[in-house]
Parts: sequence; structure tokens; C-alpha cells
Amino acid sequence: MEVFLFILGYYVQFAASCVLLYKMWKHKSIYGLSVDTQAAYLLSVLARCVWVMETRLVETKFAYLELMLSTIGALGLSFMCYQYYHTTLKHSPPFLRVYATAPAAMVLAFFFHPGDDWWSMQILVSYTMFQEAMGLLPQLWLMRKMHEVEPLTSHYVGMIVVARFIRMVFWAKMYFLGEHFLQLLFADICHTLLSADYMYLWARKLRFGGRLIYSNSLSV
Repeated sequence: MEVFLFILGYYVQFAASCVLLYKMWKHKSIYGLSVDTQAAYLLSVLARCVWVMETRLVETKFAYLELMLSTIGALGLSFMCYQYYHTTLKHSPPFLRVYATAPAAMVLAFFFHPGDDWWSMQILVSYTMFQEAMGLLPQLWLMRKMHEVEPLTSHYVGMIVVARFIRMVFWAKMYFLGEHFLQLLFADICHTLLSADYMYLWARKLRFGGRLIYSNSLSV
């Protein structure tokens, strides 16, 4: 049951990737999307390809299927970002670009990872969580600079946050079972808190309809 929660979160993220792939294919543009977010998620899934074999996830075939689908999705999104890079001029500030967040995530993972060993596969596990948490920041920053968030983009980001919340529930459940991954839980809590105001606006949009205006946290 616990492993199912972990995998379910990534299936939700894969569904979000499909939504974004459809948007890019339909509009032949990445306007309003952060290439750094997609690059960060690609790095995260590649890291997962390395450490997943060392975990209990190998006990279920659904984990192999999810990882394969997620890798294909991340590669597809990154390729389309490269293909349509010329369709956007807006990018996040240097401290949110992937060349800044990736080293920062690795440093955090080195100092804050499960286990007592200074050097272990758990560093890559922590890197994945921290990189995913930081990876959404460029997209949130970019949406704040736009007058209105395009519907499919808003659904993509909303589903990503839902996926992280599901994984946060997984870490919490593991804690109550006596397996403490507080560093990884902390990464997902930070991710959820940083996107909390956006989720409030997205939930209102789903309930009442209308546009989603994230700049200055106002919606009409």
C-alpha cells in the first residue's frame, strides 16, 4: 500500500506531462513554460533510473512501467522545449535556472539524506526530491510574470503539486510505520508550501471557472 502511494504520485505527474506535451504539440510553442523546470525534471527522472533498483520499488512491475513512461515523457518535453525554444523570450532569473538549482540540490542531498553513511545511494534519492522541489520554482516565477495562465499550463502545474502532495502522504505514512525519511518529507513539504497560493487559485478556477491570474495572487 505504501509503495502504491509513491508510484501513484509519479503516475499523476506523468499524466501532467501528457497534458503539457499535448499543449506543445497543439500550439507549436512553449510560451509561458519554463525550460528550466523541464530540464530539472529530466535530471530528476534520470537520477531515479539509477537509484530505483536499490529500493523496494522493484517489487512491483508498476514501478518499472511508471519509470519508463516518466522517462519518455521527460525526454519528450525536453526535446520539444529545445525544438520550440525560439517561441519564448521569458526565462527565470539566474538563481532559478537549472545550472543553479541542480548543484544546490546536490549539495542539499549530500548533507541531508537518509542513513548515517556520508556517501551512499541515498544521496541520489535526496537529490531527486530536492531537484523536483526546486524544479517547479522557475515555472511559478514565470507564471507570476504573465497576465493570465493558459488553461492547460494551469492544469499541468496543479497536477504536479497534487503528485507531490500524494508523495508527501507517503513519507508521512512511512514515518508512522517507523521508517523516518524526514529529509525527503521536508523537501515535499517545502514544495507544497511554495505552491500553496497557486493551488488555492487553481482550486477556485476548477470550482467556479474563469481565468487564472497568478500575478499578485489575484484571480478573476
